[in-house]
Parts: sequence; C-alpha cells; structure tokens
Amino acid sequence: MRHVSRRTFVRGAVALSTVPGLIGKARPARAQSGRGKPFAGKTLNVFTFDHPYPRALKTLMPQFTDATGIKVEMDTPSFMIYNQRADLELSTGSGAFDVMALTFIFSGKWIGAGWALPLNDLIARDASVDVTDFMPGAMAPEKKGDDVLALPFVAESTLMVYRKDVLEKAGTRVPETFDDLLAAAPKLQSAETKAYLARGLGGFHWIWPNFLLAYGGRFFADPPRDMTPMLATPESIKSADVMGKLMREYGPPGAASFTEAQASTVMMDGRAATYIDALAWVGLAADPAKSKVKDRVGYALPPGGPAGRFPQTAVHGFQIPAGAKQREVSWEFIRWATSKEVMGKIAETTTYPAVTRASVLASPVYRQKYNWGGADIGALHGSVLKLGGSGYMAYRTVPEFPQVGDRVSIALSEIVTGQKTADHGLFMNAHTVVGRVAPRGAVARPAEWAPFVRPAARSAAIRRTGVGAGRAAAPRGDRTRPPRRYTVHE
Repeated sequence: MRHVSRRTFVRGAVALSTVPGLIGKARPARAQSGRGKPFAGKTLNVFTFDHPYPRALKTLMPQFTDATGIKVEMDTPSFMIYNQRADLELSTGSGAFDVMALTFIFSGKWIGAGWALPLNDLIARDASVDVTDFMPGAMAPEKKGDDVLALPFVAESTLMVYRKDVLEKAGTRVPETFDDLLAAAPKLQSAETKAYLARGLGGFHWIWPNFLLAYGGRFFADPPRDMTPMLATPESIKSADVMGKLMREYGPPGAASFTEAQASTVMMDGRAATYIDALAWVGLAADPAKSKVKDRVGYALPPGGPAGRFPQTAVHGFQIPAGAKQREVSWEFIRWATSKEVMGKIAETTTYPAVTRASVLASPVYRQKYNWGGADIGALHGSVLKLGGSGYMAYRTVPEFPQVGDRVSIALSEIVTGQKTADHGLFMNAHTVVGRVAPRGAVARPAEWAPFVRPAARSAAIRRTGVGAGRAAAPRGDRTRPPRRYTVHE
C-alpha cells in the first residue's frame, strides 16, 4: 500500500526518546505547582470510554481537585457505546461535555468535520506540556497539518499473552502463525482452560485484521485513494474461517459478546491459554494484585500468516470539543491527565504499559517493571508501532471505516457463532459495504466478484421494469450480489 501522510500515523514511531529520568520524576504539571486555584468551584464533564487509563485517572482525581479546585464528573461507557454516543454528541455541537476522547477509528471523521478544537495556542503558552516528549506515532493521528487536536493518553498495540505452563505441558512452542495456533488448539484445550480467547463486542474489527492481513486480505484496495472493498476475497474468507473456528471451538462460551473487561478477566482467572488484544488489556494478566496467573504468562507479537505479521495499532487522546463552553478549564484537565508526572505515576503504580510519552517508556523503572515472562514489553510495544508505520493501518482512519467496521462485526459475529459460513457471511457483508464506500471512487470490483455482478445492460433493464431488482442497489449502475443461494439481509 502507498503511504498516506496523516493516516499512516506511526511513521518513525519507534524512534523512542533517550530522555533520561525515572517515572514520576518528570517536571510537575501546573496542576501540582501550588499557584492557587483559579478554577475553584468549576465542574468539568469528561466523556471517555472504559479503559485502564481513565480508571487510573479516577483514583488520582482527588489530587487534581485539591490542586485546582475543579470537580470532575467522568462518564466511561464501553468503547462501542462511547463511539456511538460521542459521534452523535459531536455532530450536534451541544457542548454538553468539556473534554472527550478522540478515538482512532473516528479520528478521520471527527477531525475532518472540525469537531475538535485546535490546541496550538494553549500548548504554545505552556512549556511544561512538552509535546515533543510524545512519541511521533502517538501524535500523528492527533494532528491535521500543523494543528494539534488532542493529546494522546494511549498508544495501543495488539500483543498475545500466553500461558507458559499450558504450552509447556502440551509440548508446543509459542505459535508463529495462526495456522500454528489452530493446529495447537486441541492440545491446549482442557476442561479448565480454553485454548483461545478474544472478545467480540467492539473487538471483531480490531482483532480480525490481525488475521485478515496475515492471510493476505484487505479491507480496501488502497485507502484512501482506492476504496474498492476487498472483503470477499479468498484470503479474507480464509482468515475469517480460521478466526471463527478458534473462537467457536476453542474459546469460552459467549466470547462473541465479551467486552474488553470480560475477556481480560477470563485471562486473569486462568481460564484461557492464549489471548490476543490491545496491550492495555492483555497486560492485566501480569497484574500482581489481580491476576491469578501473573507468574505463568509470557508475551509475544500476535501470530502471522502467509503474507506476514500485521499487529494492529491505535491511538486515543483527549480533545476539547468545538462546542465546549469552558475551554480553559478543559485544557487544565487535559494537560494534567497527559502530563509526564501523571502518566509516569500510572505506569508505575498500576499495570499500564501502553504509554505515549517517550520519557516514560525509556525510563529505567518502566523497563524493569514491564519485563514480563522474559519479554521486554516496551520493545514489543515499540516494534508494533514500527510495523504499523509501514502503512497497513491506513484503512482504519478513513471516514468510512466506522460504518464498514460495524458491518464487518455483524458478519464476523454470525461466522463465529456458526450462523453463517465464512464465505456466506463475507459475501453478504461485501454486498452491503459497496454502497458505503463507492462514492469515494470505488468503481472497479475485485475479479473474484465477477460471477456475482450483473452486467450494466441488465441493471438498466431492472431499473426500467423493476423485474429482478434486489433490496439494495450498488452505486454507478451496477447491482452487486452474492451467490444466488444466499438471501441479502440489510
């Protein structure tokens, strides 16, 4: 795929800072400076999603209130629910929230629509923020040109956590490919431990791309230049079939509806042998206070496939919505919540390795703490960001992706639960996706769609007579449909 300047967001991401210093010893943020409480009596409404970082911020909030006088109300629904509500909220510009999360999959849409306030002037007058300390790959998706629209609090990377004791007992090595994982699954499975764990709710279009790209599939031909859907290719179908079989036959019952918190709890309880998800969630398996298997886990990059290895990356930050009414108060929270001191403290006192500041990632305390099962988590995290910088994550920040991702999640849910086969589910999905992306220039169809595309002459006849018309029309004069034995359900 060709490079896309903003959306191939992690260029140079692993150029980690060599800034010295221990976690928690960075220059204090202004909220801790003792300069008085100019915002005393103010109440701030923060809207983000449930995640280890906001959870940790809640425990530190009394310190922020003591230092600034600002009372913070924080709403943290699940990631999927947050995106639905936030998209509606930002589109109305109501100003109901003072700070919101800028999520990666919506960054192209929200930034492009002007729904986030540029922070440049606020940053320029506040040297203690030190935006140069944020890793380049973490800052890139928070910007449009020279405008900074958010400050990142998490740079996610997909990793695999595995039970070393279970793999050793089964006599298997850490799987290098998804085919290896599928072959090893029967040996890893037991009455107490499922071989494979992944979440479905809000996670299908985050976990499946690890499979999809590894088998040579793609969402789109070359986003954003060529948005031709590529979801019904043999490679895509193979990847969905493998993931579906792993979840259906070797995963916990109900995993298709698991949230992040539910899936991570299963791993922490010792009920799974392998678990692929974002670093912030798989990292909880090593939590010394909560995990029952903390001394028996190891970490590795997710498996690969015939096309290579393609771990996923995502960056989320705090933004000031364009409609926010008390922007100075909003900024006070953002600068504190993403400061070196606060991020360092959270990394040191909780299990939170998915940091965005280079000084925290490079600190001796971080390097010592986040060495789990012999794996250097910081190095793995950095390698994922570097791999993502090659351009394959461009699909995820095109404005169309949230809708396409929702459709893909429905198809994958049906495949995982056995309601449809992989080819059936993805052909149905591809049929509905065409109309959502074709306006961006997708005219050509993949060659393997040829048996299912009606000639333009027949399409014209259908328009005139209505005979043979389907329920959903593809754009530009064609009607694209799956094999005849299937019925289209929108």
